[in-house]
Amino acid sequence: MIDEQFSQLVADSKKLIHYHIRRLHIMDRNGDFFAEGMVAVWNASRTYDPAAGKWETYLSWKIRNALIDLIRKDSRTQEKETLCRRSLSSTDASLWEDVIEDEYFWIQVRNPLTDNQWKWVYHHFIHDRSLKQIACLEGVTIDAVKNWGRHARRKLKGLKLEA
Repeated sequence: MIDEQFSQLVADSKKLIHYHIRRLHIMDRNGDFFAEGMVAVWNASRTYDPAAGKWETYLSWKIRNALIDLIRKDSRTQEKETLCRRSLSSTDASLWEDVIEDEYFWIQVRNPLTDNQWKWVYHHFIHDRSLKQIACLEGVTIDAVKNWGRHARRKLKGLKLEA
């Protein structure tokens, strides 16, 4: 019974969610904002107090504010990424220079690795950068950088270096 009521509520709320997405001029390519609107519908159904006002008004308010909160969150994330990129690009130019002293050694290390795995080795060992810094420099997530490192370590464990 409750599942049927909620399913009906979701069906009725889809137009309202799309209305607010259009009204706020949101480009919802991944469906993240629509999903956030659905979560807002669920939260509204749990927290609604009939004494506080009309259901439609409350639901609309919850959806709109949830979408605005997600816009703010995305905006803060973009600002932090931009600041990270700026701080890394404004660092001393000497950090960007190759400090490879034993070129033959690093060629042997480089050969079995993919480009991304080499990026991890290069930034992590040669330039002593953190995972977060590497992610900012390469424009990927920290999890992606961790994955590069995991695969690079696996390949490098069995590597026989020639003297």
